[in-house]
Amino acid sequence: MKKYFYPILMVAFIAVFAGCNPYNNEGEGAATGGALGALAGGIIGHQSHDTGAGVLIGGALGAATGAVVGSQIQKPVYAEPEPAPVVVAQTPPSTTYSGDTVTVNVPNSNGSYTAVVLKRSGNGYLGPQGEYYEQVPTTAQLQAMYGK
Repeated sequence: MKKYFYPILMVAFIAVFAGCNPYNNEGEGAATGGALGALAGGIIGHQSHDTGAGVLIGGALGAATGAVVGSQIQKPVYAEPEPAPVVVAQTPPSTTYSGDTVTVNVPNSNGSYTAVVLKRSGNGYLGPQGEYYEQVPTTAQLQAMYGK
């Protein structure tokens, strides 16, 4: 038994370190199968009075079987999370013309808009509070009165 100890130990180390591949299960299966095969072969070989040969044969058969089984097992694939979609706030058109009315979107301090509807009156425009403008007022003019 003593003359087979170091070869068995070396086979065990090779089997363990050969199974350290993080990309597939074939190496891990070979290492596990080799170790279990060597153990079973050692027990069977000891019963037939040739422990060393049993360990070597069992280890080789176990490694081959473990490699085949391990190659059929899929490792989980970790995908990177999808980046969050970028939401771009669209500002409404500042002035919209429709028949005899003009709608001006006045920006508020909180990012929202107040729609101010102006009606055509003669050569100018009439505001919601009765104010008269000779031409379509700018958003800056309406912001003082209607902006929040």
